[in-house]
Amino acid sequence: MRRSAAIFLLGLLFGISTFAGMPVEGSRALAAEDSIETEEDASAGSAEVTEETMSAEEEMAAGYTIGVSVYDPEDWEAIAFRDYFEDYLGTAFNTTFYYNAERIDTAEDEIAFVEELHEAGVKGIISFLSTYIEDVLPVCEEYGMYYVLGSGTISDEVYENVKDNPYFLGTIGPTTEDEQTAGETLAENLAALDESGNASYLVVTGGSGIGNEMHHLRTIGILTKLQEIYGLTYDQSVEELAAITETTEIETGTDVRITIFPGYLVDGSEVGEAVTGGEYTMVISAMTIANAITNICNAEAENGYDIKVGMVDCFTDQNYAFFNETDANGDSRLNCLVGKYGAIVGPSFVAMCNAYAGYADDFRDEDGCAFRLYQTYWYAADTEEFNELYAQSISTYENTYSATDMMQVLKLYNADADYAAFQEFAEK
Repeated sequence: MRRSAAIFLLGLLFGISTFAGMPVEGSRALAAEDSIETEEDASAGSAEVTEETMSAEEEMAAGYTIGVSVYDPEDWEAIAFRDYFEDYLGTAFNTTFYYNAERIDTAEDEIAFVEELHEAGVKGIISFLSTYIEDVLPVCEEYGMYYVLGSGTISDEVYENVKDNPYFLGTIGPTTEDEQTAGETLAENLAALDESGNASYLVVTGGSGIGNEMHHLRTIGILTKLQEIYGLTYDQSVEELAAITETTEIETGTDVRITIFPGYLVDGSEVGEAVTGGEYTMVISAMTIANAITNICNAEAENGYDIKVGMVDCFTDQNYAFFNETDANGDSRLNCLVGKYGAIVGPSFVAMCNAYAGYADDFRDEDGCAFRLYQTYWYAADTEEFNELYAQSISTYENTYSATDMMQVLKLYNADADYAAFQEFAEK
């Protein structure tokens, strides 16, 4: 272990800040001037060290800046991940995270953000957008910018198309089976709350019909499980139904109503409008609809009947409130959740730091391709289960992906770190 690395490790272990660096910038997106030190900022009398002459240890000591692209910077899952990145890893490893300031709704939006990062001198991006990866990676390669999918799933076909890009580090997230199981679990949990046996479902499918593999698999799981539980007869395959891009009430062959409600939400009012007067008793979503919960509760009060809600999201403070607060009917505002916890994104940070330090090739899979590593969801079918898992989620920084454990799979600090060790670390 080299001297600067050893000093860093000692500082980390004793809980002190070894490196003087840029402070974490809270919840705003960083501007380019925030993340690049100018000559005027350099200490007077110190020797000028250019990027070309800095060693990997010196670069990390000076502070890394990593780009992070999210669908919506105000999304609570994105905020949970951000808290872990900035408040924990940013402090421990003197790293600044440069977020997109506006929503990313298209491939062009993410490409524009990549170009913004390039102009700011940022050399890597942790993305939480799986839909546009084939469009974005060629731009990253052109700029020499590393890219990792921080928590997500892509199809086998897309993976085959991008796995050999040298700047694509890989994907970390649930397996395709886990994504479908997430949808099945939501459907099973909500159906268990259907006392009448003929509920009316609004199924929010997000990007399922426009290439979001995670949403597509979850929607397939939802429709498959509902078909099994209620004995439904669809007039199309579940794969075809999951690809619907317009609001559509589908045939079920029974009194159970299912309406496909596709598309990303702007402010949640879309779901509120759909359930107001729509006689839906269940809202089940393949993505987060946290910004729609209040709208749904307002619709409940207006309609005069209860609406059960389940979604895929994260174990956040906001969802804690939704589970523990009641609606007009005295029921929890949110009834079941399949979700992630904030620290789940730790391995993506390790992968990017290894790439920044010059070891990207050492952490490709056995075939020399971008890795595919897998993590699982947590499931909460009621308030008690949610609260138990929430308590774990807010204490997982040290229990799951702690900074000390990361030192063992960062090759800059442990020369023996290799792909096998990183895989074991990521998938524990």
